[in-house]
Amino acid sequence: MYRLFKSTILLLALFSLLPGPCQAQEVYICVWTNPERTMTRIFPQARDYRTVTKKISPQALKTIEDRIQSKLLPGQRETYQYYEMLDDRGNHLGYILAASQKGEYGAIEFVFGIGLDFTIKGIYIQRARERDTEFKKPEFLEQFIGKNIKDADTMEIGKDITAKNTIGTAAVVSGVKKELIAFEELATRE
Repeated sequence: MYRLFKSTILLLALFSLLPGPCQAQEVYICVWTNPERTMTRIFPQARDYRTVTKKISPQALKTIEDRIQSKLLPGQRETYQYYEMLDDRGNHLGYILAASQKGEYGAIEFVFGIGLDFTIKGIYIQRARERDTEFKKPEFLEQFIGKNIKDADTMEIGKDITAKNTIGTAAVVSGVKKELIAFEELATRE
């Protein structure tokens, strides 16, 4: 019995040294899951993709944060990643942006595509644990389709996005805005 007690205390002590669940959830990095299977969801002609990773310079970080009027979340401040979509001949079709924003119950992950004209072609929720599902409704998500990268600075619920203002809808609007601004600053200004 004493050995079991000692082993339990030792295990509890070891687990107390690990980062807690709240600390782990404070890093908001979105990984596009199953790209081979889901890339045709937004770009039906896509047959391949190329991952592009950009370092975020201190000046670019300041510009992005000034434009979004808030700080980027931890895990989003050093590098920016997007995917170039390619057809069966290797022709460039557009871009996929996988994003993550803080919700009430953890990260809300969503994926959207922009064409070569920098207009949103499609969007879907990849993963979320929110109880309120307003942000998952097609009538909410479809409002982003046709929005251009130049619309990012003014994108707002109650102006050009009609939705009940919930934590989830606000997170998606904020995330799309952030991703479009970061994309414009880091991928189109080369």
